[in-house]
Amino acid sequence: MMELELQIAHEKLEQRVKERTAEILKSNELLKQEINERRKAEWSLKIKDSAIESSINAIVFVDPTGDVTYVNPSFLNMWGYDSEKEILGKPAVKFWHRKGLYMEVMDATFNKGGWVGELVAEKSDGALFDAQLSANVVKDEENNPICMMASFIDITARRKIGEKLEKSQMRIELQNIKLKKLDRIKSEFLNVTSHELRTPMSAIKGYTQMVLKQALGEITEEQKKALNVVLRNTTRLDHLIQDILDISRLESGTMKFIPEQTDSRKMIDEVIETMTSSANLKDIKINMDIEDNLPDLIIDQERIKQVIINIVNNAIKFSPDGSIINVRAKKEKDDVLFEIQDYGKGIPKDKQKKVFETFYQVDSGMDRKFGGAGLGLAISRGIILSHNGKIDVKSTVEKGSTFQFSLPLKPVENLENRFKEVDIFGLENHNHEWR
Repeated sequence: MMELELQIAHEKLEQRVKERTAEILKSNELLKQEINERRKAEWSLKIKDSAIESSINAIVFVDPTGDVTYVNPSFLNMWGYDSEKEILGKPAVKFWHRKGLYMEVMDATFNKGGWVGELVAEKSDGALFDAQLSANVVKDEENNPICMMASFIDITARRKIGEKLEKSQMRIELQNIKLKKLDRIKSEFLNVTSHELRTPMSAIKGYTQMVLKQALGEITEEQKKALNVVLRNTTRLDHLIQDILDISRLESGTMKFIPEQTDSRKMIDEVIETMTSSANLKDIKINMDIEDNLPDLIIDQERIKQVIINIVNNAIKFSPDGSIINVRAKKEKDDVLFEIQDYGKGIPKDKQKKVFETFYQVDSGMDRKFGGAGLGLAISRGIILSHNGKIDVKSTVEKGSTFQFSLPLKPVENLENRFKEVDIFGLENHNHEWR
């Protein structure tokens, strides 16, 4: 009986030892965790303290009564103090130029959680400077406010730069106004001058044609040759004046478009009839190949004629005597494709996109053989793009060129507005895409 009691007591003791050991181990584990948490918190505080101490921003801590409790080295440097002893325990209001704003910032920080904005601060010597402030409230574990942490950035230099930029912007805007006025005066001058030039030019051309037709009496062969030279150069000058007028309208955005239903075959017929006399002077034949049942287009017929005339005129100029020019038109998906092919001197590959630029000429040397101001193809490009079309050239040197442009079957609205949006002078992008 005694032995049984001893055995039971021993087992109870062992159980108690095990339970106590488990409690001790658990307590040790909790202690380790607490120590680790404290170490982490200490390291976190050290890291924060280090970050605040080394910050380039001027940082100050102000208690709820308004006294300074901490400043970092950047604050001393920004405000011009030698030691923190000059500041600690002093009212923070002395650093502010506008005392009323200080009270507003304190109220917003402690009652609303923070304040961000710009202000004028006052250095130790009384000098003023512009600063950007970010103020936040620091709270304890029970969520009670301890102090305000205010971070300052000196923005004096940035503000001065901003003021200079603003003044520069104003000067640029005034210069732009003057330039626009001068540009308008120039455009008006070109417009008026071109009109004034065309009036006598029309009279010269008309009377020259009358004399050539011998409506005012008989003329000799020598006189006829001389008058043909006059007529040819008068026509050339007339085209140049027309180009100048168009460029003036391009700049001022006053180019007019009158869309109408157009029979492409009839339109090309009329162009070829117009250009035949010029082609005959070089014994050049113009062939026409128009697809049957070609659908009508809603376009500005006169402007598209101008495009075809510009291209055909160039083909005549740059083609050898006795050669052929082919003019074709066919339906291609939702467009009508026009092609003007010549067998002239051709255009080098590196110059093929440049021919659509204003004032560009392939034969741009001082002794260039052919006339023209280099405006025709640039104007043509603007007209085609305004119709929502595409224009391009394929060419091989000494074998000839084929100019292509397409016009959509679907009518285009607001042609004039679209034309204004075309970067005809290549001001927006030097890497033009013509198609």
